[in-house]
Amino acid sequence: MDTLVYTADISALNDPAVFERLLGTVPEYRREKAMRFKFPGGRAQSLGVGLLLRIACRDFGIEGADAHVVLGENGKPAFRDEPDIHFNLSHSKTRVMCVISPYEAGCDVERVRSGRSRLAERFFKESENAWIHSFPEGYAQDIAFCRLWTLKECYMKVTGRGMALSPDKFTLTMSPEGIVLDHDGVRPEYLFRELDFDDGFRYAYCLKGAPETHPVKVAEIDLGGVNEKTV
Repeated sequence: MDTLVYTADISALNDPAVFERLLGTVPEYRREKAMRFKFPGGRAQSLGVGLLLRIACRDFGIEGADAHVVLGENGKPAFRDEPDIHFNLSHSKTRVMCVISPYEAGCDVERVRSGRSRLAERFFKESENAWIHSFPEGYAQDIAFCRLWTLKECYMKVTGRGMALSPDKFTLTMSPEGIVLDHDGVRPEYLFRELDFDDGFRYAYCLKGAPETHPVKVAEIDLGGVNEKTV
């Protein structure tokens, strides 16, 4: 089975009529979670990832599996009735992301923000900080920081520990040959991939145990064109 990686812009969900119409297409727990957010932006993000997951389940051949999601010890979601199929969700500002895979998975999307490269000294290893500062000062370093941050968060999520695993407890080495993880030793079983759509955001995902040749299908979903018949 191929891994599916879906991304989307949630701007269409800012239209109250579109939001209300699509809110009725996701499971009850997702509707309740979305409506717990005080502001429309948070509601749109929650509904957006829910829609991506629903579409991904359909395309993966497990339609309806998203209606029964359970949480692990550190809050990592999983399908109750499909223990051998894994998924992960992420959102940042107007962008949402979903990965569904036969391998344990983590994903992250982050907006590139100026000045954040200074945080590298606090959260990253010395070698990672040096890699960031190998780029010209300014936006190039901001992109480098965002790349590392998304990749690190992917790994933290795929382990199931999330933020309980501090990003300074492991090292990612970026090279033309690939991304190498060192966490109490080199861990080649983790496959990292990045996506760049030149939209001011960075996207990444991590699969545990997937071979380099594992097929991955990446698609941008038009949430504005989603209706009751397509979810």
